[in-house]
Amino acid sequence: MQIRPAKVEDNIKIIDVLKAGLGESLIKKTERTWQYKHLDNPFGASVVLVAEEDQRIAGVRAFMQWRWQINQKVWQAYRAVDTATHPDFQRQGIFKKLTLAALDQIADKSECFVFNTPNDNSRPGYLKMGWQIIGKIKTAVIPVFLQPALIFSHKTSFINDFSKLDILTRKYNEDLQQSGKLFTPKSTEYLQWRYQNNPMQSYNIVATPDFYMAYYVKKHRFFKELRISEFINPTKKDRKKIRQILLSEALKNRCAIITLADKDLFKLQLYGNFGPILTFKDLTGDNDLWKIAQQIDNWHYSLGDLELF
Repeated sequence: MQIRPAKVEDNIKIIDVLKAGLGESLIKKTERTWQYKHLDNPFGASVVLVAEEDQRIAGVRAFMQWRWQINQKVWQAYRAVDTATHPDFQRQGIFKKLTLAALDQIADKSECFVFNTPNDNSRPGYLKMGWQIIGKIKTAVIPVFLQPALIFSHKTSFINDFSKLDILTRKYNEDLQQSGKLFTPKSTEYLQWRYQNNPMQSYNIVATPDFYMAYYVKKHRFFKELRISEFINPTKKDRKKIRQILLSEALKNRCAIITLADKDLFKLQLYGNFGPILTFKDLTGDNDLWKIAQQIDNWHYSLGDLELF
C-alpha cells in the first residue's frame, strides 16, 4: 500500500471514499464542498494524503490549514478534519498510517500545531498518537423565553454595510493582541470565505461598521438552536440592537436557545463547558506556547473557529 499526496484528479475518488466510509449527512459530500474547504481556504490549501492499493484509493486524510495568534506571533496551525477508510480496506490501520504520515509532512514544513474536536469514537486514536486534551469548549447558552428584553424584541431594520469590515477586523485583532490569548486573526477575506461563500451551511450575515455576526438555525431532535458562529464587536456598541436582532430571529424560527462564545452579550444565561472537547498536538517544541495552549481559558474563539464544517 502506498501513502502519497493527493492530486486534483483524485478528487472524485476521494469523495467516493468519504461517502462509502462515512455515509452521507446533512452536509453533502461533493466536489464543490471539497474545493471550497481544501483549496479555496485563504489560509492555504490543505495537506491531503491518500492510501492507494492496486490503483484504488483505500483511505484519505486531510489537514486543513489555519492560523492562531498570541500577541504578535502568528502560528501556523492545522485542523485535523476529513478522514475516511473505504469499507473494503478497514481494520488495516490506514487511519493511523495516514495521520502519522501527514504529521511528518507538516512538521517538515514549519513549526506548527494541530487542533481538532474529535468525537468519542475517534478521540482515543488521537490520544494514542500524542494529542492532548485541552478541555471542553465553553459556550454561553441563552434561554430565549426567559429574556427580560423579549417583550421589546422586534424586527430591527438594517442594511448590511461591509465597507468598514477591514477596519472592524483590524480593531478586533489589535485588541486581542494585548490579551495574551490564542485567537484566530480575522479579515474580510476570511469572513467571506468562512461564512458568506460557504456551500456547506447557509449563514445569516449582519454587518455594520460596529459589529459583524454570522448565525444559523441548528435543528435538534426536540428543539431548535440559534447558533452564533461568529460575533465581532470590538467597540461593544449597539449591544441592545444586537440582542434585539438575535431575539427576533430566535422567535421567528421558534428557537428555544441562543448559543455563542461571547459570555457578555446576554446577562440571563448559562455559561460553561457545553461544547465538544478540544484536542491539541504540538509540533513546535515551544514550551511557552504549550503553557498557554493547555488551558482552555487561554483560547479566545468564536464557535465558528472550532465547529465542524
